[in-house]
Amino acid sequence: MGRFNLLDEPWIAVLTEESGCKKNVSMSEFFRNAEKYKTLAGEMETQNFAVMRFLLAVVQTVFSRFDFQGEILPGVYLDERWAQTEPVDEDDWPDYCAAADECWDLLYRNGAFPGIVTDYLEKWRDRFYLFDDGHPFYQVNQREMDEIMEQIPKRSQPTSIFGKNLNRTISESEHKTALFSPIANRGSGKRGRKDILTEAELARWLLMFQGYAGLADKTSLARADQRPSKGWLFDLGGIFLQGSNVFETLVMNYIPESSGNVPNDIGSIQKPCWESEGSRVVQRLCTRNTIDNLAELYTNWSRAICIDPDTKMEDPLEIHVVKLPEIDHSEHSIEPMTLWRKNGSGPNKNHSTPRKHTAGQALWRSFGIISMKPSAGDGENAPQPGIFSQYQRLVQSAGSRWTDLVGVSMEDDGNATSWVPADEIADRFQINDLVITDNNPDGWVICINDAVETTKEVVSVIYRGYLRGICEIRNLKVTNPVDPIAAGFIDREIAGMYAVIDFDFKNWISSIKPDDSKEDKIKLWYAELKKAVLTQGEELFENSTARDLTGIEKENGIENIATKYWQFVRRVNKKLGKGGTQ
Repeated sequence: MGRFNLLDEPWIAVLTEESGCKKNVSMSEFFRNAEKYKTLAGEMETQNFAVMRFLLAVVQTVFSRFDFQGEILPGVYLDERWAQTEPVDEDDWPDYCAAADECWDLLYRNGAFPGIVTDYLEKWRDRFYLFDDGHPFYQVNQREMDEIMEQIPKRSQPTSIFGKNLNRTISESEHKTALFSPIANRGSGKRGRKDILTEAELARWLLMFQGYAGLADKTSLARADQRPSKGWLFDLGGIFLQGSNVFETLVMNYIPESSGNVPNDIGSIQKPCWESEGSRVVQRLCTRNTIDNLAELYTNWSRAICIDPDTKMEDPLEIHVVKLPEIDHSEHSIEPMTLWRKNGSGPNKNHSTPRKHTAGQALWRSFGIISMKPSAGDGENAPQPGIFSQYQRLVQSAGSRWTDLVGVSMEDDGNATSWVPADEIADRFQINDLVITDNNPDGWVICINDAVETTKEVVSVIYRGYLRGICEIRNLKVTNPVDPIAAGFIDREIAGMYAVIDFDFKNWISSIKPDDSKEDKIKLWYAELKKAVLTQGEELFENSTARDLTGIEKENGIENIATKYWQFVRRVNKKLGKGGTQ
């Protein structure tokens, strides 16, 4: 008999609109009241991203089959559990697409989910038990795990994972103790208080672990010609649109099949993991590496996980896991919620793969990658994130409004053999929907991207050149191999400069209105940028040492901090103009 059913038990952490308090709600309550919750409020932003994608899989599934009124979409055939039995026939595509697009618009305008969502979930109630002998949530049962182990040579055993390994706010391994754990270790030996989770915590961390597993565990079902999965989310530079409440966020990121994420995918059957046996989910991952529907992608497993259904939560938690093969990382993936990069070398040479966010690098610095489509026939640039098309839907339904674009990524430890999650990266900026969709040759997108690239040039080239000059007069080598002291000084100052301008740039980009003068707005930003970068440069000059003032002798005379500073000022003025304009 199953226990802790996620439809009834509170486990989704949300921040309420009215009181601003954090609370846990069940799935049924969540979809009945999503418009009343401001945002997901789990332990980490990466966890929220994993939970959001799971909830989004519900939305993708339901509205690939039903319209806003709960009527079956044209060309869709369902069984008694409302599972789609066959893809939509090509002859029905026009009607299907029109109905799916209308449904999205009605959803957004309504401001709340209709009852068809919870009605659908009730059809699959037996698949949402966290603990169960038959169909445990996001897991295989014991019989299925035994069958998996029979396929692994040398009769290996599944890897044991403890609560402290699931909880990414601890990130403690069996051989390394977390020094700053949010949970005191009151037990003895290897397992103690840090291995104890509540059912609600386990459900959230289970979703996150499937997305951000790393490779530290040993037992794998991947063949020699397959790569074991680190977790699909682990490799993403995740991006999504965030609305004023969780309902808006889910609808804005819900992409109807009529959008055509990949060729011929219109009306494809959504296959969330709960609609399949655990063994079937594992089999699909072992026999193919491409996924053709978003619900299956959003509920992708990186591990076959087995949890004893008799587990008592007051005892230290132990689960058993086996690595599964990873799915396709190339541009053939239908993944819409990531940045992409074109690879010039390595096993994916000439192919695009997900591009993770860089620690300390603000999301706005990737503005061009996000908002600018590659030119027709341009094979040099990576694809535009698929989620960007949702801005156009918003423009058609709501016109001028401001939306947050959020970036989420997992930083790894740099160890290619284990890829242990080390820290998370999260950032955002707000922009007007009409502004970010203005892709005309003289539109806002080109204008803002030029401002971003100029900003990066001023900081990463001109200001960096000033810093390199300072290192040179201190007799620190700045060419390969770079002196570690010089490298540390330059990296620290560049990061500090970006930190200084980050808040101001976000304020500037969020202040842009569609009818504003582009010339005036650009002048305003360049003036702010110039003031900030010259202030930092002057501070370095004023805090110079006697050694900096003495300088070094060159063919053209003495170079010291003063000559380097005035060279820097001239370069900034030349780029931004003496009055702050180009």
